[in-house]
Amino acid sequence: MMFARQSGPHRRPPGRLAAGRHAHFAAALAAAAGLAFDYLTPLGVAAGLIYTGVVLCALWAEKPAAAYLYAAIASALTVLGYVLAPHPAADAWITLTNRGLTILALWLLAFIVFRQKTIQAAQEQQQSELSAIQEKTVDGMITIDTSGNILSYNRACKHIFGYSTEEAVGQNVKLLMPDPDHSAHDSYLHNYLRTGQKMIIGVGREVRGRRKDGSTFPLHLSVSEVRVGGTVLFSGIVRDISEQKRAEKEREAFIEELSRSNRDLDGFAYVASHDLRAPLRVIDNTASWLEEDLAKVMDEDSRENLQLLRSRVRRMDRLLDDLLEYSRIGRADSTQQPVPGSKVIQDALMLVNAPAGFKIRIDPAFQNIEIPKMPLIQIFANLVSNAVKHSETGTGTVDVTLEDQDSHWAFSVADDGPGIAPKYHDQIFKMFQTLKSRDQVEGSGMGLSIVQKHVQHVGGTVTLRSTPGEGSDFRFTWPKQQRNAKDED
Repeated sequence: MMFARQSGPHRRPPGRLAAGRHAHFAAALAAAAGLAFDYLTPLGVAAGLIYTGVVLCALWAEKPAAAYLYAAIASALTVLGYVLAPHPAADAWITLTNRGLTILALWLLAFIVFRQKTIQAAQEQQQSELSAIQEKTVDGMITIDTSGNILSYNRACKHIFGYSTEEAVGQNVKLLMPDPDHSAHDSYLHNYLRTGQKMIIGVGREVRGRRKDGSTFPLHLSVSEVRVGGTVLFSGIVRDISEQKRAEKEREAFIEELSRSNRDLDGFAYVASHDLRAPLRVIDNTASWLEEDLAKVMDEDSRENLQLLRSRVRRMDRLLDDLLEYSRIGRADSTQQPVPGSKVIQDALMLVNAPAGFKIRIDPAFQNIEIPKMPLIQIFANLVSNAVKHSETGTGTVDVTLEDQDSHWAFSVADDGPGIAPKYHDQIFKMFQTLKSRDQVEGSGMGLSIVQKHVQHVGGTVTLRSTPGEGSDFRFTWPKQQRNAKDED
C-alpha cells in the first residue's frame, strides 16, 4: 500500500467559470465606484484606492492576464477622471502626482497578481498531471495519515481490493489487511512515531491483503514517509502478485518434474550401462562360440546371420555408451586447465577413422589459442566423423576453422559432402535420428545430440548451414569463460 496526500484527477471546479464571470462583474462595479468617487474627489486619492480593488478582482478571474486587463481599464479611468473632474488650477501638480502614483501602483499590483496567478496555474497544472498519473498507474497507491486513516485511494486499488473510493477514504487502512496485521497495524504505526524504528517503511516486502469479499491474496508493499509542511503522511504502493506467485509455483513444480526426470534418466543410464551390458556380452560370446564350433558344418548364410547378430550387439553396446555419455553431460565440473587448440584437434583426429582419400585441413589459428580439452575433443571428433561417415564417395575435404568473437570462440566444421536438405536441419539434432539406415551408416544416432547438449550446457549455440549437393557446415560457439557446473547446481 502506498502511504503522501493524493486526490483524484484534478478537474476544474464546476464553479470556476462562474467565478470568472463574477470577477468581471465585481471589477465593473469597482470601476464604476472609482469613477464616481474620482468625480467627487478631484485629487484622485479615493478613486485610486478603489481602482486597486479592480485589479484585485483578477485573483478570481480564470486567466492570469486579466490582472493586466483590469489595470489597463483602471488606468484609463484614472486618466478619464482627471479630464472630467473639476479641479483648481493651483492644485494641478498635486492631482497629476496622485494620478501618476495611482497608475504606477495599479500596474505594480497587476504584476504581483499576474505572478501569483501564474504560479497558482502552474501548481494546479502540475497537480493535475500528478493526479492523472497516480490515478492511471497500474499499481495501487494509497495515502494515510498518522492515525492510519486513508486519505487517498486510486483506481487500481479499486480493482485490487474491491472497495470503491467512497468506501475506503476515511477508513483505517487496516480494513485492507487480514489478521494478524489487521489487529496489530495501529501498534506498528504508533511504535514508529514514538521510536522512529522502521519495520517496513522504506523497504518493500511481500504481505497479505484482504479484499472486500474477505478473501486474502499476496501483494507486494512498499511504504515511504512524506512530510508536507509540518504534517507527516505515509504513501504506499501495492501490487497484486497472485499471478506471479502462481507462476512461481508452476515453475517450481516444473523444476521438480524436470529433476525427477533427470533422476529417472540417471537410473536408466545406470541400468543400461550395467544390467544390459551383461546379457549383451553373453549374446556376443555365444555367437562367437557357435561360429567357432560350427565352422565346419555352417553354410554361408548361417555365418552371415551370426556376423549380423554380433554387429547388432556391438551397435547396441555403442548406443549404451552414448546414452551414458549423454546423461552425464553437465554433471561434472567443467572448469579445466586450457590446453593449446592444436593439441585438442590432434587428439580429436586420433578418434576419427578417416579413409586415405579424405583430406582434413586445420586452421593454423588453433596453434595460437588455448581451450578446454574436454568435451571439445569429443565435439570435434563427432563432427569430423559425421562428415566422413556420410561421404558417398569415400573421399572429400573437411575444413576445421575458428573465429575470435570477443567473449566467444566460433568454430566451424565444413565438408564438401552430399549436404542436408533444410527440412532435416532440426531433426538431425534429436536423439536416435539418422538420415540414412544404420545398415548404410553405422552409428547410434546420438552424436549430434551429444554435441548440441555439450555446447548448450556452457551457453553456446550450434547451427547448420547446408543445402543438398553443396556440403554441410556445422558451426558452434564456445565461451572463453566457462560456467562452473557445481556453482550452478
